[in-house]
Amino acid sequence: MPTATGATNTGKGKPSGRMEEILTCAANLFYKKGYHVTTIEDLANEVGMLKGSLYYYIKSKEDLLYQLLLDVIVAGQLRVSERIRGIEDPVEQLTIGLEEHIEYIIENQVRVGLFLHEFDVFAGRRRGRIEEEMTKYQKLFVDIVLNGQKQKKFGDLDPWLIVDGFLGMCNWIYRWYPGEKSPSVELVKKTFTAMVLNGITRR
Repeated sequence: MPTATGATNTGKGKPSGRMEEILTCAANLFYKKGYHVTTIEDLANEVGMLKGSLYYYIKSKEDLLYQLLLDVIVAGQLRVSERIRGIEDPVEQLTIGLEEHIEYIIENQVRVGLFLHEFDVFAGRRRGRIEEEMTKYQKLFVDIVLNGQKQKKFGDLDPWLIVDGFLGMCNWIYRWYPGEKSPSVELVKKTFTAMVLNGITRR
């Protein structure tokens, strides 16, 4: 994360209370107004700081977005990997992994939505770093599918396409949940996992 000197150590520790407040305000503003429209002045006003004081914590608006996007994919990956660790049956592992993915999206709708909307802001090294973590996240599920195929529990379809398909379906939850007649989180998880498993499980 950005330190008081302006250096970044994204992913190397939990942000301080003030820094986390800045990140939360930035996420909400970027999500609501759009990254390109939001200014540092907007953020300083939202946090209740002078613009000059804000630069004590950050280097730039781009640094904030980079940290937000990298953090949300890394945290999601760690959460899912810890939840499925030690489960041997690929069907159970995929079920639990999908449920955790869905819960994570619902609990972090703003930051997940920001990730999906603003990823294309970056190029070069920073884009490559985010893509590296995205691939790690996808591979958690690809490995489950491959293991299920090896055990003849899942159909012989392209595992990367399968994962891209069901992660894309789940990611869209952030757009419509909650709504005026929102189902429970448990019903969302049950429905989505059933659709995925019914589509790839051998009969």
